[in-house]
Amino acid sequence: MGPADFKWLSQNLSGPALLVTDLTGHEDYCHDATEDSGTPSAIVFAEYESDVIATLRFCAAHDLPVVPRGAGTGLSGGCVPSRGGIVLSTERMKQLEIDPENRTAVCGPGVITKALVDTAGRFGLTYPPDPASYDESTLGGNVAEGAGGLRCKRFGVTKDYVIGLTAVTADGRIIKTGRQNGYQGFSLGDLFVGSEGTLVVITQIVVRLIVAPSPGNTLLIAFDDPADAARTVSEITGSGLIPTVLEYLDGDAADCSNRYEKHEGLDRVAAILLIETAGEDRSGQTGTIGEICRKNKCSYLRVESDPDKAERLWAVRRNLSNAMKAIAKYRISEDVAVPNSQFPRLVAFVAELNEASPLRINAYGHAGDGNLHVNFMSMSGSAAEIRLMQDGIGRLLRKTVELGGTLTGEHGIGLAKRHYLPLEFDGPTLHFMKRVKSLFDPTDLLNPGKIFQKNEKL
Repeated sequence: MGPADFKWLSQNLSGPALLVTDLTGHEDYCHDATEDSGTPSAIVFAEYESDVIATLRFCAAHDLPVVPRGAGTGLSGGCVPSRGGIVLSTERMKQLEIDPENRTAVCGPGVITKALVDTAGRFGLTYPPDPASYDESTLGGNVAEGAGGLRCKRFGVTKDYVIGLTAVTADGRIIKTGRQNGYQGFSLGDLFVGSEGTLVVITQIVVRLIVAPSPGNTLLIAFDDPADAARTVSEITGSGLIPTVLEYLDGDAADCSNRYEKHEGLDRVAAILLIETAGEDRSGQTGTIGEICRKNKCSYLRVESDPDKAERLWAVRRNLSNAMKAIAKYRISEDVAVPNSQFPRLVAFVAELNEASPLRINAYGHAGDGNLHVNFMSMSGSAAEIRLMQDGIGRLLRKTVELGGTLTGEHGIGLAKRHYLPLEFDGPTLHFMKRVKSLFDPTDLLNPGKIFQKNEKL
């Protein structure tokens, strides 16, 4: 479609500048944080719900795909315009209202996660889900992908805090789900969280907030054997302790972080655990966790109670993605998850993959929740190495399902894993998933090709 074909849409948006048909300078909207990309016919920067409605009605009338997009930080190809159409950005929809009495917040989908946390903090409240990209990812994207975060073991993930949604259907109708005092009728909101923009476009989110917990201690623990670190994770969770954060980094991930930004005491380690204890029981948890770590032969243990100094330790984890981007020509990051009891076996399997491969393969993740981010990195970006990456990913995903795990802990299925979906779900389950998609989007225009394979019957 040419610029003239978008005349009606331009006239029905809240401002003509919201429609972009010349993509020069907007190349970032052709991809997310993966290597996948596609070229849309246009981009709409919605500022109001009416802009979303107009866009969806226009696309329905012209049989044009719509790809909802937040900040583009996703790692599954979820907002890639793989079939062209219109990229519908909701990043400018930044409504943010805190209700401190009822401990809720009403948010536009373009609100940055950290902005919500900072604003709620002025009232002594907080929004616990904190994906690693929380200073740039949007709430709309977090809801669409079902994002987790570092504090997920203790406080839960995005879906545990969404109490109401307003969304627009593929044909431009408004749906409202949920109430502050609980869902009524069918829980449609639960369908939309994690639906990856394939069912509706979210225009407003109501989340619950909690009283900001007092900070606990931060522990940084190093090991000379990754098996000892993985066993420590399993024993901590098996003991009934629920730290606020429990993160795992294997030796290669720690090396990437250390080369990117030097960290005292972390040279040549085989694995690292980063733990934040619960504020209400700092000394008790810290002592017990320390005992478990020493029993499992940790080589280094540092306890930090000063929040500013603790934040420096967390840089080991938060800078990892940037550190890996800086060294690899081509990288694919997977986010599998297994039951906690199987975490040591998953870590051992990743170590075996790395040992047997010419690629650089490392892992880190939310160990308290069994979620492991496995990174396949090619230093050359050659076709041969990319084929090896895909083979290794297939082996990882099959092993994860064998261990009773799931293909994705928080990144979503998107383009990246859609052909692996039958590994985890049987035929009847997939059949009814597709029926749900067909009910909300019978012409397959909302984020088509995501979750289910291209041309796969819905």
